[in-house]
Amino acid sequence: MNATISREQLNELTEVIEDSVQFICDQEMISGEKAWAVLECLAIAKQAELSGVI
Repeated sequence: MNATISREQLNELTEVIEDSVQFICDQEMISGEKAWAVLECLAIAKQAELSGVI
């Protein structure tokens, strides 16, 4: 597994995530602040899962 990503890959990933957050906020009337807080929690949990902590 490659531990680094290119600037292009980072930009693509960022765009996909931001578009997804905007979509769900618009569709479900969720605040952006709340959606990003949920995403942060999910990211922390996923990192723990991938590293074998949970």
